[in-house]
Amino acid sequence: MADLTDRTLRKKWSGKDEWLSDGGSRGAGRLVAKLTATGVTFYYQYYCAGRRRFLQIGPYDAKGERGKTLLQARDQAQEWSVLLRSGVSDLHGFYEDQEAERQKHRKAAKRVAAEAEEAAKRSSLRQLLLAYVSHLERLKKQSAPDVRRIFKLHVFDADPALADQKASDIRVDDFVGLLTNLIHVDKGRTAAKLRSYLGAAYSLAIRAKTDPDAPVGIRTFGISTNPITSIGALSKYNRPRDRVLSASELRKFLEQVLALEEGVKRDVLLLALYLGGQRPAQLLRARLTDLDLSAKTLTLRDEKGARSQPRIHVLPLTKSAHDILQRLATRSSGFGAQEDGKSPPLFTTFGKQLLRLETLSATVAEIAREMTKAGEVTEHFQLRDLRRTCETMLASLRIPLEVRGQLQSHGLGGVQARHYDRHGYMDEKLEALQKWERYLAKLLKPDEKKVVALRVK
Repeated sequence: MADLTDRTLRKKWSGKDEWLSDGGSRGAGRLVAKLTATGVTFYYQYYCAGRRRFLQIGPYDAKGERGKTLLQARDQAQEWSVLLRSGVSDLHGFYEDQEAERQKHRKAAKRVAAEAEEAAKRSSLRQLLLAYVSHLERLKKQSAPDVRRIFKLHVFDADPALADQKASDIRVDDFVGLLTNLIHVDKGRTAAKLRSYLGAAYSLAIRAKTDPDAPVGIRTFGISTNPITSIGALSKYNRPRDRVLSASELRKFLEQVLALEEGVKRDVLLLALYLGGQRPAQLLRARLTDLDLSAKTLTLRDEKGARSQPRIHVLPLTKSAHDILQRLATRSSGFGAQEDGKSPPLFTTFGKQLLRLETLSATVAEIAREMTKAGEVTEHFQLRDLRRTCETMLASLRIPLEVRGQLQSHGLGGVQARHYDRHGYMDEKLEALQKWERYLAKLLKPDEKKVVALRVK
Protein backbone atom coordinates (compact mmCIF):
# COMPACT_ATOMS: atom_id res chain seq x y z
CA MET A 1 0.00 0.00 0.00
CA ALA A 2 1.36 3.42 -0.92
CA ASP A 3 2.42 5.49 2.06
CA LEU A 4 3.49 8.62 0.22
CA THR A 5 0.92 11.30 -0.58
CA ASP A 6 1.19 14.96 -1.47
CA ARG A 7 -0.14 15.71 2.00
CA THR A 8 2.59 13.71 3.78
CA LEU A 9 5.22 15.22 1.50
CA ARG A 10 4.13 18.74 2.45
CA LYS A 11 4.39 18.12 6.19
CA LYS A 12 6.57 20.49 8.18
CA TRP A 13 10.11 19.59 9.17
CA SER A 14 10.20 18.59 12.81
CA GLY A 15 13.76 19.63 13.39
CA LYS A 16 15.09 16.23 12.44
CA ASP A 17 15.57 14.66 8.99
CA GLU A 18 12.97 11.99 8.26
CA TRP A 19 12.74 9.22 5.65
CA LEU A 20 9.32 8.47 4.14
CA SER A 21 8.68 5.29 2.14
CA ASP A 22 6.21 4.56 -0.64
CA GLY A 23 6.23 0.87 0.07
CA GLY A 24 6.84 -1.93 -2.46
CA SER A 25 7.43 -5.66 -2.88
CA ARG A 26 10.54 -7.33 -1.52
CA GLY A 27 13.51 -7.40 -3.90
CA ALA A 28 12.07 -4.78 -6.24
CA GLY A 29 13.31 -1.65 -4.50
CA ARG A 30 11.08 1.23 -3.53
CA LEU A 31 10.50 4.96 -3.79
CA VAL A 32 11.53 6.89 -0.68
CA ALA A 33 11.61 10.57 0.18
CA LYS A 34 13.92 12.41 2.55
CA LEU A 35 12.37 15.30 4.44
CA THR A 36 14.91 17.94 5.51
CA ALA A 37 14.90 21.56 6.57
CA THR A 38 15.39 22.62 2.92
CA GLY A 39 12.64 20.43 1.42
CA VAL A 40 11.87 16.94 0.20
CA THR A 41 14.05 14.89 -2.17
CA PHE A 42 13.02 11.64 -3.91
CA TYR A 43 15.33 8.61 -4.01
CA TYR A 44 15.09 5.07 -5.23
CA GLN A 45 16.19 2.62 -2.56
CA TYR A 46 17.43 -0.90 -3.36
CA TYR A 47 19.83 -3.50 -1.99
CA CYS A 48 22.99 -4.72 -3.66
CA ALA A 49 25.20 -7.39 -2.08
CA GLY A 50 23.43 -6.88 1.22
CA ARG A 51 24.10 -3.16 1.20
CA ARG A 52 21.39 -0.51 0.96
CA ARG A 53 21.92 1.89 -1.95
CA PHE A 54 20.14 5.07 -3.03
CA LEU A 55 19.70 6.58 -6.51
CA GLN A 56 18.61 10.21 -6.44
CA ILE A 57 15.52 11.07 -8.49
CA GLY A 58 15.23 14.75 -7.65
CA PRO A 59 13.51 17.32 -5.41
CA TYR A 60 9.76 17.16 -4.82
CA ASP A 61 7.51 19.80 -6.36
CA ALA A 62 3.76 19.24 -6.42
CA LYS A 63 3.44 21.27 -9.64
CA GLY A 64 6.45 19.68 -11.35
CA GLU A 65 7.99 23.05 -12.17
CA ARG A 66 11.13 22.97 -10.03
CA GLY A 67 11.27 19.27 -9.36
CA LYS A 68 9.43 15.97 -9.67
CA THR A 69 5.79 15.37 -8.85
CA LEU A 70 4.94 12.28 -6.83
CA LEU A 71 3.60 10.60 -9.99
CA GLN A 72 6.79 11.36 -11.93
CA ALA A 73 8.93 10.01 -9.09
CA ARG A 74 6.87 6.79 -9.01
CA ASP A 75 7.30 6.35 -12.77
CA GLN A 76 11.09 6.66 -12.45
CA ALA A 77 11.11 4.23 -9.52
CA GLN A 78 9.04 1.78 -11.54
CA GLU A 79 11.56 1.89 -14.41
CA TRP A 80 14.39 1.06 -12.03
CA SER A 81 12.35 -1.74 -10.44
CA VAL A 82 11.89 -3.34 -13.85
CA LEU A 83 15.61 -3.03 -14.50
CA LEU A 84 16.38 -4.55 -11.09
CA ARG A 85 14.07 -7.50 -11.74
CA SER A 86 15.71 -8.07 -15.15
CA GLY A 87 18.91 -9.06 -13.40
CA VAL A 88 20.79 -5.78 -13.07
CA SER A 89 21.66 -6.03 -9.39
CA ASP A 90 24.00 -3.01 -9.24
CA LEU A 91 22.15 -0.02 -10.68
CA HIS A 92 24.96 2.38 -9.76
CA GLY A 93 27.52 0.26 -11.59
CA PHE A 94 25.12 -0.10 -14.52
CA TYR A 95 24.77 3.66 -14.94
CA GLU A 96 28.45 4.28 -14.33
CA ASP A 97 29.22 1.83 -17.13
CA GLN A 98 26.69 3.56 -19.35
CA GLU A 99 28.20 6.97 -18.60
CA ALA A 100 31.70 5.62 -19.26
CA GLU A 101 30.47 4.28 -22.60
CA ARG A 102 28.89 7.64 -23.42
CA GLN A 103 32.13 9.40 -22.51
CA LYS A 104 34.01 6.97 -24.72
CA HIS A 105 31.71 7.70 -27.65
CA ARG A 106 31.90 11.45 -27.03
CA LYS A 107 35.69 11.32 -26.99
CA ALA A 108 35.74 9.19 -30.11
CA ALA A 109 33.36 11.59 -31.86
CA LYS A 110 35.45 14.54 -30.74
CA ARG A 111 38.61 12.84 -32.00
CA VAL A 112 36.99 12.06 -35.35
CA ALA A 113 35.78 15.65 -35.64
CA ALA A 114 39.26 16.96 -34.79
CA GLU A 115 40.85 14.62 -37.33
CA ALA A 116 38.29 15.71 -39.92
CA GLU A 117 39.00 19.34 -39.13
CA GLU A 118 42.74 18.75 -39.39
CA ALA A 119 42.26 16.83 -42.62
CA ALA A 120 40.13 19.69 -43.93
CA LYS A 121 42.90 22.11 -43.05
CA ARG A 122 45.47 19.93 -44.79
CA SER A 123 43.26 19.81 -47.84
CA SER A 124 41.97 23.38 -47.60
CA LEU A 125 42.22 25.91 -50.39
CA ARG A 126 44.91 27.69 -48.38
CA GLN A 127 47.02 24.52 -48.18
CA LEU A 128 46.50 23.79 -51.85
CA LEU A 129 47.62 27.24 -52.93
CA LEU A 130 50.60 27.24 -50.58
CA ALA A 131 51.62 23.82 -51.91
CA TYR A 132 51.41 25.22 -55.45
CA VAL A 133 53.61 28.19 -54.52
CA SER A 134 56.15 25.85 -52.87
CA HIS A 135 56.13 23.77 -56.06
CA LEU A 136 56.96 26.89 -58.11
CA GLU A 137 59.69 27.89 -55.66
CA ARG A 138 61.20 24.39 -55.80
CA LEU A 139 61.33 24.71 -59.57
CA LYS A 140 62.81 28.22 -59.10
CA LYS A 141 60.09 29.81 -61.20
CA GLN A 142 60.36 33.56 -61.62
CA SER A 143 56.62 33.95 -61.07
CA ALA A 144 56.64 32.36 -57.58
CA PRO A 145 56.86 35.65 -55.57
CA ASP A 146 54.04 37.22 -57.59
CA VAL A 147 51.86 34.12 -57.17
CA ARG A 148 52.44 34.08 -53.40
CA ARG A 149 51.64 37.81 -53.11
CA ILE A 150 48.42 37.57 -55.13
CA PHE A 151 47.18 34.55 -53.17
CA LYS A 152 47.86 36.30 -49.86
CA LEU A 153 46.24 39.61 -50.77
CA HIS A 154 43.31 38.43 -52.83
CA VAL A 155 42.44 35.04 -51.31
CA PHE A 156 43.83 34.55 -47.79
CA ASP A 157 43.33 38.14 -46.62
CA ALA A 158 40.29 38.88 -48.80
CA ASP A 159 38.26 35.82 -47.73
CA PRO A 160 39.86 33.81 -44.86
CA ALA A 161 36.73 31.64 -44.45
CA LEU A 162 36.90 30.55 -48.08
CA ALA A 163 40.64 29.93 -47.82
CA ASP A 164 40.05 27.47 -44.96
CA GLN A 165 37.34 25.49 -46.75
CA LYS A 166 38.13 22.12 -48.22
CA ALA A 167 39.53 22.77 -51.68
CA SER A 168 37.59 19.94 -53.31
CA ASP A 169 34.26 21.27 -51.98
CA ILE A 170 34.54 24.90 -53.10
CA ARG A 171 32.07 25.87 -55.82
CA VAL A 172 32.84 27.86 -58.90
CA ASP A 173 30.49 30.61 -57.64
CA ASP A 174 32.86 31.32 -54.75
CA PHE A 175 35.76 31.91 -57.11
CA VAL A 176 33.61 34.06 -59.38
CA GLY A 177 32.90 36.25 -56.35
CA LEU A 178 36.61 36.70 -55.64
CA LEU A 179 37.34 37.71 -59.22
CA THR A 180 34.30 39.99 -59.45
CA ASN A 181 35.44 41.92 -56.39
CA LEU A 182 38.77 42.65 -58.10
CA ILE A 183 37.19 43.67 -61.39
CA HIS A 184 34.81 46.05 -59.63
CA VAL A 185 37.77 47.97 -58.19
CA ASP A 186 39.47 48.21 -61.60
CA LYS A 187 41.92 45.37 -61.01
CA GLY A 188 41.02 43.34 -64.06
CA ARG A 189 44.61 42.41 -64.81
CA THR A 190 45.06 41.08 -61.25
CA ALA A 191 41.79 39.16 -61.56
CA ALA A 192 43.01 37.53 -64.76
CA LYS A 193 46.29 36.54 -63.11
CA LEU A 194 44.49 35.19 -60.04
CA ARG A 195 42.20 33.09 -62.24
CA SER A 196 45.21 31.68 -64.07
CA TYR A 197 47.11 30.88 -60.87
CA LEU A 198 44.06 29.23 -59.22
CA GLY A 199 43.48 27.10 -62.29
CA ALA A 200 47.13 26.03 -62.34
CA ALA A 201 46.97 25.02 -58.66
CA TYR A 202 43.92 22.83 -59.23
CA SER A 203 45.46 21.33 -62.36
CA LEU A 204 48.57 20.41 -60.37
CA ALA A 205 46.40 18.66 -57.75
CA ILE A 206 44.49 16.72 -60.42
CA ARG A 207 47.60 15.39 -62.14
CA ALA A 208 49.48 14.84 -58.86
CA LYS A 209 48.61 11.12 -58.74
CA THR A 210 50.31 10.47 -62.06
CA ASP A 211 53.00 13.18 -62.01
CA PRO A 212 56.13 12.16 -60.05
CA ASP A 213 57.26 15.79 -60.07
CA ALA A 214 54.15 17.03 -58.22
CA PRO A 215 54.29 17.59 -54.44
CA VAL A 216 53.55 14.36 -52.55
CA GLY A 217 51.25 16.03 -50.01
CA ILE A 218 48.95 17.42 -52.66
CA ARG A 219 47.95 13.91 -53.75
CA THR A 220 45.70 13.50 -50.68
CA PHE A 221 43.49 16.47 -51.50
CA GLY A 222 40.99 14.33 -53.39
CA ILE A 223 40.57 16.88 -56.19
CA SER A 224 39.23 15.41 -59.44
CA THR A 225 37.74 18.48 -61.16
CA ASN A 226 38.99 21.99 -61.81
CA PRO A 227 36.30 24.56 -60.95
CA ILE A 228 38.27 27.34 -62.64
CA THR A 229 37.91 25.88 -66.15
CA SER A 230 34.27 26.99 -66.31
CA ILE A 231 35.22 30.62 -65.61
CA GLY A 232 35.87 32.81 -68.63
CA ALA A 233 39.51 33.52 -69.40
CA LEU A 234 39.22 37.29 -68.76
CA SER A 235 41.36 37.69 -71.85
CA LYS A 236 40.37 41.32 -72.33
CA TYR A 237 42.40 42.12 -69.20
CA ASN A 238 45.47 40.32 -70.59
CA ARG A 239 46.13 42.63 -73.47
CA PRO A 240 49.88 42.96 -73.98
CA ARG A 241 51.37 46.41 -73.58
CA ASP A 242 52.62 48.09 -76.73
CA ARG A 243 54.26 51.19 -75.27
CA VAL A 244 57.57 51.91 -76.99
CA LEU A 245 59.67 54.96 -76.16
CA SER A 246 60.72 57.14 -79.05
CA ALA A 247 64.39 57.99 -79.59
CA SER A 248 63.97 61.39 -77.93
CA GLU A 249 62.08 59.85 -74.99
CA LEU A 250 64.77 57.21 -74.52
CA ARG A 251 67.45 59.91 -74.59
CA LYS A 252 65.64 61.87 -71.87
CA PHE A 253 65.22 58.71 -69.83
CA LEU A 254 68.92 57.84 -70.19
CA GLU A 255 69.90 61.31 -69.07
CA GLN A 256 67.77 61.00 -65.96
CA VAL A 257 69.18 57.56 -65.13
CA LEU A 258 72.72 58.89 -65.51
CA ALA A 259 71.75 61.77 -63.23
CA LEU A 260 70.69 59.38 -60.44
CA GLU A 261 72.92 59.01 -57.42
CA GLU A 262 75.66 56.49 -58.11
CA GLY A 263 74.58 53.12 -56.81
CA VAL A 264 72.99 49.79 -57.58
CA LYS A 265 69.69 51.14 -58.95
CA ARG A 266 71.50 53.34 -61.45
CA ASP A 267 73.83 50.51 -62.50
CA VAL A 268 71.17 47.88 -63.07
CA LEU A 269 69.00 50.24 -65.13
CA LEU A 270 71.96 51.16 -67.32
CA LEU A 271 72.94 47.50 -67.72
CA ALA A 272 69.39 46.48 -68.65
CA LEU A 273 69.68 48.95 -71.53
CA TYR A 274 73.33 48.47 -72.55
CA LEU A 275 72.81 44.70 -72.63
CA GLY A 276 70.01 45.03 -75.18
CA GLY A 277 66.91 45.07 -72.96
CA GLN A 278 67.53 42.27 -70.48
CA ARG A 279 64.82 41.26 -68.03
CA PRO A 280 65.58 43.15 -64.80
CA ALA A 281 64.43 40.18 -62.68
CA GLN A 282 67.10 37.99 -64.28
CA LEU A 283 69.79 40.63 -63.94
CA LEU A 284 69.01 41.09 -60.26
CA ARG A 285 69.68 37.40 -59.57
CA ALA A 286 73.21 37.54 -61.02
CA ARG A 287 76.06 36.71 -58.65
CA LEU A 288 79.77 37.37 -58.68
CA THR A 289 80.56 33.90 -60.06
CA ASP A 290 78.27 34.61 -63.05
CA LEU A 291 80.65 37.35 -64.19
CA ASP A 292 83.84 36.58 -66.11
CA LEU A 293 85.68 39.87 -66.57
CA SER A 294 88.61 38.30 -68.39
CA ALA A 295 86.32 36.65 -70.96
CA LYS A 296 84.02 39.69 -70.85
CA THR A 297 80.84 37.67 -70.35
CA LEU A 298 77.90 37.68 -67.96
CA THR A 299 75.86 34.50 -67.50
CA LEU A 300 72.18 34.83 -66.67
CA ARG A 301 69.66 32.06 -66.01
CA ASP A 302 66.38 32.33 -67.85
CA GLU A 303 63.74 30.60 -65.71
CA LYS A 304 60.76 32.09 -67.52
CA GLY A 305 58.11 29.76 -68.95
CA ALA A 306 57.43 26.08 -68.36
CA ARG A 307 61.04 24.85 -68.65
CA SER A 308 62.11 22.60 -65.79
CA GLN A 309 65.71 23.84 -65.90
CA PRO A 310 66.71 27.47 -66.45
CA ARG A 311 68.16 28.30 -69.84
CA ILE A 312 71.77 29.44 -69.61
CA HIS A 313 71.92 32.87 -71.21
CA VAL A 314 75.48 34.12 -71.83
CA LEU A 315 75.98 37.74 -72.85
CA PRO A 316 79.16 39.32 -74.23
CA LEU A 317 80.09 42.63 -72.63
CA THR A 318 80.67 45.88 -74.44
CA LYS A 319 82.94 48.50 -72.89
CA SER A 320 80.11 50.35 -71.15
CA ALA A 321 78.66 47.19 -69.62
CA HIS A 322 82.13 45.88 -68.73
CA ASP A 323 83.03 49.07 -66.86
CA ILE A 324 79.82 48.97 -64.80
CA LEU A 325 80.16 45.29 -63.94
CA GLN A 326 83.84 45.68 -63.05
CA ARG A 327 82.89 48.31 -60.50
CA LEU A 328 80.10 46.09 -59.13
CA ALA A 329 82.42 43.08 -58.95
CA THR A 330 84.98 45.01 -56.90
CA ARG A 331 82.24 46.03 -54.52
CA SER A 332 80.64 42.55 -54.23
CA SER A 333 83.95 40.76 -53.67
CA GLY A 334 84.25 42.63 -50.39
CA PHE A 335 81.10 40.99 -49.03
CA GLY A 336 82.60 37.50 -48.92
CA ALA A 337 80.73 34.19 -49.13
CA GLN A 338 77.06 34.19 -48.18
CA GLU A 339 75.51 32.22 -45.33
CA ASP A 340 74.05 29.75 -47.81
CA GLY A 341 77.50 29.23 -49.33
CA LYS A 342 76.60 31.00 -52.55
CA SER A 343 78.67 33.67 -54.22
CA PRO A 344 77.73 37.25 -53.22
CA PRO A 345 75.13 38.97 -55.42
CA LEU A 346 76.16 41.70 -57.83
CA PHE A 347 73.15 43.92 -57.21
CA THR A 348 72.80 44.45 -53.50
CA THR A 349 72.96 47.28 -51.02
CA PHE A 350 74.44 45.54 -47.99
CA GLY A 351 75.81 42.33 -49.43
CA LYS A 352 72.95 40.12 -48.24
CA GLN A 353 69.61 41.42 -49.50
CA LEU A 354 69.12 41.50 -53.26
CA LEU A 355 67.82 44.70 -54.79
CA ARG A 356 64.07 44.21 -55.17
CA LEU A 357 62.37 44.41 -58.55
CA GLU A 358 59.64 46.53 -56.95
CA THR A 359 62.26 49.10 -55.94
CA LEU A 360 63.52 49.30 -59.50
CA SER A 361 59.98 49.60 -60.87
CA ALA A 362 59.23 52.42 -58.44
CA THR A 363 62.35 54.30 -59.56
CA VAL A 364 61.33 54.08 -63.22
CA ALA A 365 57.75 55.06 -62.38
CA GLU A 366 59.00 58.17 -60.57
CA ILE A 367 61.20 59.15 -63.51
CA ALA A 368 58.26 58.60 -65.88
CA ARG A 369 55.98 60.80 -63.76
CA GLU A 370 58.48 63.64 -63.68
CA MET A 371 59.12 63.35 -67.42
CA THR A 372 55.36 63.42 -68.05
CA LYS A 373 54.99 66.58 -65.96
CA ALA A 374 57.86 68.17 -67.89
CA GLY A 375 56.20 67.29 -71.22
CA GLU A 376 59.16 65.10 -72.24
CA VAL A 377 57.03 62.02 -72.97
CA THR A 378 53.71 61.67 -74.75
CA GLU A 379 52.52 58.79 -72.57
CA HIS A 380 53.42 57.27 -69.21
CA PHE A 381 55.74 54.24 -69.34
CA GLN A 382 56.84 51.42 -67.05
CA LEU A 383 59.99 49.41 -66.38
CA ARG A 384 58.79 46.54 -68.60
CA ASP A 385 58.36 48.94 -71.55
CA LEU A 386 62.14 49.41 -71.74
CA ARG A 387 62.71 45.85 -72.93
CA ARG A 388 60.15 46.31 -75.71
CA THR A 389 61.76 49.62 -76.65
CA CYS A 390 65.18 47.98 -76.97
CA GLU A 391 63.78 45.17 -79.12
CA THR A 392 62.06 47.65 -81.43
CA MET A 393 65.10 49.86 -81.79
CA LEU A 394 67.39 46.87 -82.35
CA ALA A 395 65.10 45.88 -85.21
CA SER A 396 65.34 49.41 -86.63
CA LEU A 397 69.14 49.00 -86.58
CA ARG A 398 68.63 45.94 -88.82
CA ILE A 399 69.72 43.45 -86.18
CA PRO A 400 68.36 40.08 -87.45
CA LEU A 401 65.41 38.48 -85.67
CA GLU A 402 67.34 35.39 -84.55
CA VAL A 403 70.11 37.55 -83.07
CA ARG A 404 67.58 39.69 -81.21
CA GLY A 405 66.03 36.49 -79.86
CA GLN A 406 69.43 35.32 -78.68
CA LEU A 407 70.14 38.71 -77.10
CA GLN A 408 66.87 38.84 -75.18
CA SER A 409 66.52 35.08 -74.64
CA HIS A 410 63.10 34.66 -76.18
CA GLY A 411 61.59 32.88 -79.17
CA LEU A 412 64.02 29.99 -78.68
CA GLY A 413 61.58 27.23 -77.86
CA GLY A 414 61.28 25.52 -81.24
CA VAL A 415 62.54 22.04 -82.07
CA GLN A 416 65.45 23.45 -84.06
CA ALA A 417 66.63 25.65 -81.21
CA ARG A 418 66.13 22.99 -78.53
CA HIS A 419 67.74 20.04 -80.25
CA TYR A 420 69.88 21.08 -83.19
CA ASP A 421 71.10 24.67 -83.04
CA ARG A 422 74.13 24.62 -80.72
CA HIS A 423 75.72 27.76 -82.12
CA GLY A 424 76.41 30.19 -79.27
CA TYR A 425 75.88 33.35 -81.36
CA MET A 426 78.50 35.10 -79.23
CA ASP A 427 80.09 36.97 -82.15
CA GLU A 428 76.70 38.01 -83.53
CA LYS A 429 75.50 39.12 -80.06
CA LEU A 430 78.68 41.13 -79.45
CA GLU A 431 78.43 42.81 -82.84
CA ALA A 432 74.77 43.67 -82.20
CA LEU A 433 75.50 45.05 -78.71
CA GLN A 434 78.39 47.16 -80.00
CA LYS A 435 76.13 48.60 -82.67
CA TRP A 436 73.49 49.23 -80.00
CA GLU A 437 76.05 50.90 -77.72
CA ARG A 438 77.09 53.25 -80.53
CA TYR A 439 73.42 54.09 -81.09
CA LEU A 440 72.91 54.95 -77.41
CA ALA A 441 76.07 57.06 -77.47
CA LYS A 442 74.65 59.07 -80.37
CA LEU A 443 71.51 59.69 -78.34
CA LEU A 444 73.71 61.28 -75.70
CA LYS A 445 75.89 63.36 -78.04
CA PRO A 446 77.79 66.05 -76.13
CA ASP A 447 76.57 68.79 -78.50
CA GLU A 448 72.98 68.19 -77.37
CA LYS A 449 71.56 70.75 -74.97
CA LYS A 450 72.16 69.55 -71.45
CA VAL A 451 68.99 68.56 -69.61
CA VAL A 452 68.65 69.50 -65.95
CA ALA A 453 68.30 66.29 -63.93
CA LEU A 454 64.86 65.59 -62.52
CA ARG A 455 64.60 65.04 -58.82
CA VAL A 456 63.79 61.37 -58.38
CA LYS A 457 62.88 59.86 -55.06
